[in-house]
Amino acid sequence: MTNDGIRFLPNSKPCFICGEENPAGVQTRFLVENGLVKAPFMGKTHHCGFDNVVHGGIVAAILDECMGWAIAREIHRMCFTGELTVRYLKPVPANRRMTACSEVIKANRRISTARGWIVDDEGAEYARAEGRFIPLSVEGTLEVDDNLLYRGDEERVFDCLREE
Repeated sequence: MTNDGIRFLPNSKPCFICGEENPAGVQTRFLVENGLVKAPFMGKTHHCGFDNVVHGGIVAAILDECMGWAIAREIHRMCFTGELTVRYLKPVPANRRMTACSEVIKANRRISTARGWIVDDEGAEYARAEGRFIPLSVEGTLEVDDNLLYRGDEERVFDCLREE
């Protein structure tokens, strides 16, 4: 945990959203602040559908992953997306700092629901989403966790599964 109460989540090498070794990816780091999972990002030229506008599929992917982490923290399982609905409010500009935010609406071990949104530094909202997520098994979650990158300051979301 950092001094300002922000806790980072682990990331991976190849992931399109948080993969630090994916040159085509977004390369964000997920963090937890005031109970929300957040992902600050800046779209690059190769993320654009047209000039200086982040492609809607990229926007959806960022929201999807952010909401998935909110659920994972709540139920201590990695999840896959069962359903994703995105409402695009205005074009997400590239080369400008944006933040995806998410929170859990309903969580259980069968299917969980989260909401997410993307805002700029002034708080203007660009997109919002709702997703339903299906958890992986304990074994599947630990297999994913074994391939995540931990540097020492990340929240250990799944350690409780290793203790069972």
